[in-house]
Amino acid sequence: MKIAITGHSSGIGKAIADAYPLVVGFSRGNGYDISDPKTIDRILEEIDDCDVFVNNAHSGNAQLQIFQKLLKKWRDDNTKTIVNINSKTIYNKPNNRQYTTEKKFLRSAAIDAINDIERKCRVININVGYVTTSRVSHLIGKQPMLFPEEIATMIKWCIDKPLNIEVGELSVWSKDIMV
Repeated sequence: MKIAITGHSSGIGKAIADAYPLVVGFSRGNGYDISDPKTIDRILEEIDDCDVFVNNAHSGNAQLQIFQKLLKKWRDDNTKTIVNINSKTIYNKPNNRQYTTEKKFLRSAAIDAINDIERKCRVININVGYVTTSRVSHLIGKQPMLFPEEIATMIKWCIDKPLNIEVGELSVWSKDIMV
């Protein structure tokens, strides 16, 4: 199984990449800035031989754009799996945070896809709470957090199911232990 991952060089993406032997990674560090629409198209051209795409990196609405384009490309292929890394923020009341809005749009698109009975590829939407990554390093010790490896283990569990089994959505966060 060949896995493609955006944001593979740190955090959750790196933990997922470390869990699989055959990975193609797309990060700013190796020339893939998903905020550039041309880069998104380039990524989608380079993953034809991949079985799984982990839509992990966040940059504005790029995750949504990647998901929509990839779903169109893989929709009729029952050997492909798309995993969206989303956020617990989707459960928040409406607010003015752009991040929350972007993640809610991504979830809405994923749920629409999950409910599409004509779709053949698997779509897995993972909503995570705080994870010990550089993005939220200022909150370490102030908020309960999971480790990237814990999230990667759960994502791997979802991906490694037989192709006829789809874990449509998984939401997970740390409840009370502070790291």
